[in-house]
Amino acid sequence: TVKESTAYDSFIGWLAQQTPQSLREQFPGADIPTVDELRGTLQALALQQATQLYSSEKYGSALAAGVTARLSTGAQMANSHRDYCGIGLAINGSIFVMAEVQDGYLETTLRTWATADEFKAWLAVQSDFAQSGFDPATGLLDAWLQGNQRITRQRLNDFVAAGGNEGTGRKDQAQGAKQKRKKGRI
Repeated sequence: TVKESTAYDSFIGWLAQQTPQSLREQFPGADIPTVDELRGTLQALALQQATQLYSSEKYGSALAAGVTARLSTGAQMANSHRDYCGIGLAINGSIFVMAEVQDGYLETTLRTWATADEFKAWLAVQSDFAQSGFDPATGLLDAWLQGNQRITRQRLNDFVAAGGNEGTGRKDQAQGAKQKRKKGRI
């Protein structure tokens, strides 16, 4: 099926061919913003939309304790499908780990905590907004990663309740590691 071009597509195609210099030449006297000004305006707009979309309510100590207890059983919170699967949580020995997930496996470690108390204290003060990737205080992420399978209150609640497809037990982890070794990934 061929997708028909829209006015937006035409504009984006035209815009991609322009430079600030060519725009100044085409529209003399116009106030043409710089790339940095455009980037700043777009980031401000994205931040405004994100604050409306993602809650800033802290997860709290009760949910943090539930997640910590579930991770301590060997379960991991990770989406499992092909390619990029977002952000997951697990415990490795006694170290709590937050990592990017690829193909259902925690691959790229983003942060670790040495103790359950450290992890629980950190998670209790997090929020959907803080974990969304839009929060300037936690470091802005690439636009593709923002809001893309991030840690959310809903995922954490589902994980604690052992609902949805969140989490695997030790038996499943061992079986997954065995399959991964067969693929040559470990």
